[in-house]
Amino acid sequence: MERDREARSLVDRLPSTGGAALWFYALAFVLVPALLAWKGFAYIVGVVIFAIGLRPHVVALAEGRNFSFGMRRNGQSPPRTRRLQFASEATVVRIVSTLLVLFTLLVVPFLAYVLQYQAVAFYRQLSTHLPTIIEQLTSFFIAAHDRMPTLVPDVAEVDGKGWEGLSALLGQIAGDAITDLKGALKQTSTDLVTLIGTLLADWVKLVIGAIIVGTILGSWDKEVKMHRAIISGGIKDPSLRANVLRYGELYQDGVSLFLIGYLEVALTLSVLYMLAMIVMPLSLGIGAIIFMGFVLGFSTAVPKIGGIIAMAISFLLMVTNLTPGIGWFGWTMVSFGLWIDVLVRTALLMAISKLMGLLEAYSYTPDIIGARLGMTKLQIIATILIWAVGAGFFGMIWGIWISLAFQAALRLAQENGEISFAEDKAA
Repeated sequence: MERDREARSLVDRLPSTGGAALWFYALAFVLVPALLAWKGFAYIVGVVIFAIGLRPHVVALAEGRNFSFGMRRNGQSPPRTRRLQFASEATVVRIVSTLLVLFTLLVVPFLAYVLQYQAVAFYRQLSTHLPTIIEQLTSFFIAAHDRMPTLVPDVAEVDGKGWEGLSALLGQIAGDAITDLKGALKQTSTDLVTLIGTLLADWVKLVIGAIIVGTILGSWDKEVKMHRAIISGGIKDPSLRANVLRYGELYQDGVSLFLIGYLEVALTLSVLYMLAMIVMPLSLGIGAIIFMGFVLGFSTAVPKIGGIIAMAISFLLMVTNLTPGIGWFGWTMVSFGLWIDVLVRTALLMAISKLMGLLEAYSYTPDIIGARLGMTKLQIIATILIWAVGAGFFGMIWGIWISLAFQAALRLAQENGEISFAEDKAA
């Protein structure tokens, strides 16, 4: 009898069949992959979380969504609105899935084409202005020789003229530095080949991720039904089961709010960039202004570190534009010489990027994203900087997903009345 009682108590301690299914589900899709195949686990979870955050916007578009245009005043939405609505949810899913795949397929080749075009244009401009560059560098070395005759050789005593003579002069000044520079360039070329291979691999992953997102959105009801059934069947306590399911809903809301908040910040900054580049005499065409506005706007919208990225992009785009003149849309209003003109235009665009970075960090991100999520500036800054510095750009995205897990838990505790941030009126 005692053995039967002990056997029954041991059996009672075992999880139910639903509980066992939940444990095996966690082991098969979370715990074991996270330990043994972290890169694959991080990739698929990141894609799934993106699909989860995108789903509410698909539903909203199917039901009809109002879009506001204009500047915010006192935190209120602009008065001008437009309503966008589609015939059915399936139509929205097809459109969103197609656009995601096309975007991931085309954006990388398009950016590569732009960079290649910019490189060719820079080479042509450099060839065109090479005599002027040599003349200015020669004048610089003559002035330097007059001030430091023992350190800088006399240009007149160097064999050769033009680029050959300048190269010989630089060789005398630098000595073995030229050899070291060649070695550095060779290593840089090797690193660039490796980088290109990595970018191509990431591009393929982005395309596959877009296809997976479309698949999830297309079979959303079936996926949700199965996952809710697994969780509900594995948790016996009604209160715990309700909290777990509600937590998932709140986490989805948080991801959705972050995605739409980032998009709002990015589009706002893109428009401001375009307006600033139209006002400033950067000698850019309309096409270049639109392209650069979107690139810099979406780069700057990356919380906290986007301003630095945008300044680096601004420097690269403008310093390689070796055209004289300062003005608007190809019309030169004034010119101080090739190098001064390039430096002035570069400094102007970098100053614009710095200003936009400050607006993102201290106005738009806290007001739009922070207010939507109910998170403080310190929480957002800590999340971004810790993960960006410690784990790079994609690590920063994971940091955002993890911080949203905290945000969902906080909202659940508030709903249950366990945490309150209301001010004490009696005090």
